[in-house]
Amino acid sequence: MYFVHSYYADTDTAHTLAGTEYICPFSSAIWNQDRVYGVQFHPEKSGAAGLRMLRNFIAMV
Repeated sequence: MYFVHSYYADTDTAHTLAGTEYICPFSSAIWNQDRVYGVQFHPEKSGAAGLRMLRNFIAMV
């Protein structure tokens, strides 16, 4: 997936599903049972994999 590495959110690592390290480690996917969804990457710029992720997300919600 396409990242802009200079920006990241400081998150609770207990909820981290996937992480990335670029200069420093950061969460790229988090989970919370309250159904708040967000991404810190650009799926629309990630070609077929990003489009598949967006389709799966739409089907899920």
